[in-house]
Amino acid sequence: MLTLGMVVLSLWMLASFIGQVMTGAQLERRREALIAENARIEAANIALRSEVEYAESPAYAEQIAREQLGLAAEGDVVVLPTFADRPAAEVVPTPVPLPAPTPQPNWRAWVQALASSPGAP
Repeated sequence: MLTLGMVVLSLWMLASFIGQVMTGAQLERRREALIAENARIEAANIALRSEVEYAESPAYAEQIAREQLGLAAEGDVVVLPTFADRPAAEVVPTPVPLPAPTPQPNWRAWVQALASSPGAP
């Protein structure tokens, strides 16, 4: 009986050990996935920090002033085009297309063709 008890206890401990190994493997995979996600988030964070630094820089302010506000820096030569005064072009009315004739029924075309044939009285 003692032997049977020892076998049952050994099997129970073996099953418990296998369960612990499987749980450990699952936790290790989860840890590796979290490390990879953390690295991805850190890379995105570094890229965002770089964008924020550029957005707060004087170079960015100058770029916005030139491109969006049309301002010039001191010492820049601004060239404004001038256009000769031209009279307004005459407006030519666009022709209105004539409505397409309504197609006549096929039977009427046959009647006209037969009625106008050279052998008809």
